[in-house]
Amino acid sequence: MITREELYRLVWSVSGKVAAAKLGVSDSYLKRVCTALDVPRPELGWWRKREVGRAPAPPPLPAVRPGRPTSWSKGAAGGAWFKPHYRELDLVNDPIVAGVHRLVIHSREILSRADRSLDGAVLLVNRSHRILDLSLSEKSVDAGLRFANALFIELEGRGHRITTAPVDNLIRPPISNWGREPAHVRLPQPDHIPRFPTIVHIHGVPMGLAILEIVEEAEMRYVGGGVYVPASAPPPAAGIHWTEWRRTPTGRLKLAAYSPYRPLPWLREWTEARRGTFASKTKTLALATELELAAAELGTTREMHDRTAAAAAGHARARDSSHRAAQELDGTDRSPPPVQQPLFTLSKPPQGRDTRPSETAMPRLDWSTEARGTTT
Repeated sequence: MITREELYRLVWSVSGKVAAAKLGVSDSYLKRVCTALDVPRPELGWWRKREVGRAPAPPPLPAVRPGRPTSWSKGAAGGAWFKPHYRELDLVNDPIVAGVHRLVIHSREILSRADRSLDGAVLLVNRSHRILDLSLSEKSVDAGLRFANALFIELEGRGHRITTAPVDNLIRPPISNWGREPAHVRLPQPDHIPRFPTIVHIHGVPMGLAILEIVEEAEMRYVGGGVYVPASAPPPAAGIHWTEWRRTPTGRLKLAAYSPYRPLPWLREWTEARRGTFASKTKTLALATELELAAAELGTTREMHDRTAAAAAGHARARDSSHRAAQELDGTDRSPPPVQQPLFTLSKPPQGRDTRPSETAMPRLDWSTEARGTTT
């Protein structure tokens, strides 16, 4: 058996693979145990930074939360009780760990293994992962996650819970990340529509959030090896090269707030005028306040939509009721007339059967002069 204090000292003294080997489990299983015991572990690249003396200090071990396990033993009884704590996102009791939102921690880990789109403008993530709603290029991941972390911590501090919700009755509509509509590049389908939308609950109003990187079209020159440079660059002295219009990321971010309800289209957007505008504390506070105002607007819009839909449904029920009452009063059937059946139908001949008339079925007509009884 190992306690959470012993596990904390182990994972911060040796690499994950070495620690997993000491416990007789796999590296991925060790991550689950750390999650279940609320033990922070080194993030990707921490050991390399430590080798050059640039690694940040390990975060402190958080206090034990009520109802959480305090120790683990391989193959011990009670695994059915321990297993539910393997979940990577326990956002109910403690959404923030050492100044970082748990959704940001999990998203960074998944994005570090993501593939790039064909044009390299967006990182593609499997929709089964329950991460933040992000549409970013590889170069903008750090900036996007820093902005998301600052905004989410501010919203959580104001009492607005942030979760990733399964798409049961909620939706995530397509949101364009083009700065302006392209003239040369064909508009592709959205690269990333998550299965679990990111939802912020502000004063009882659920509102969807998405962070996207603005893209523009640019004429680029292919110089070989999968590398594209601006078309204004001089062509290479040797080798095959050409120019083409491509979608290119700009590094500017856009925050989108939308209605997660299907019959209610509603969208508000905020876009950086210059790269890094969202990084300031003042802008983060302003965006959090504007999201609160937007949630109030969405709540009012939804109430009006629900009242209109309820009134329309009531009128439809009243119309149907009066129609049935009129039928019972005059004893006539005002239902639509039945559909008349055709007098005959054309059936297709069986395949493989020769349907041409035979000589015995149709008499041959003789147009000779002898047959007509005339002479020349």
